[in-house]
Amino acid sequence: MAADMGLGQGRLFLGSAKPSPTELNTELTAQGIKNIDLNNQYGIEITFPTFQYLSLGLRYTHHVTSQEGSLVQAYKAEISQDGLMGVARVPLFKSDIVHFDIFAAGGVNKTTYTEKSATQDGFLESSASPTFAAGASVAVGYQKYFLFLEGGFESNKVESLTRSGTVTTNVNTIDLSGSYVLLGVMFDGIPVFSK
Repeated sequence: MAADMGLGQGRLFLGSAKPSPTELNTELTAQGIKNIDLNNQYGIEITFPTFQYLSLGLRYTHHVTSQEGSLVQAYKAEISQDGLMGVARVPLFKSDIVHFDIFAAGGVNKTTYTEKSATQDGFLESSASPTFAAGASVAVGYQKYFLFLEGGFESNKVESLTRSGTVTTNVNTIDLSGSYVLLGVMFDGIPVFSK
């Protein structure tokens, strides 16, 4: 007798957020480096139905943004983040062709910021900063295979930074919070576990 399978949902995605890290951008301007106004990301998410109107799961995301000097290209600043969040999705509409849901997520990011300029050469790091996101997604496809678009707001404020090298002491917070948009592929009804 074949084992029953728990059928879940998998997503692969990429996108970007629109942060406004005022404290960091002030420093970058002083160092002759372009301001950060986009935070790109890609990742994977897996959820499975836990209750009738609720699916729970995990999302891994890698954020990366890089800026060169305004006049000297050897000057640069880069932010790299690896994040893991628990995700709760509430499906509001589901058919063979269209899916629509709202969601909330929370977890932690590991963040590294590196800077190289005429007077700075080092990095700032945070091993675990809290992150939260909420929004909605719509998916269009057929049966198990969909393209989806997701929009929302992410709280992504990095504090308690440790320093290495000759990096600035003027930056104590890197606020990457902002609205974001993701585009990706969704696989619905995939085997997640055996009963």
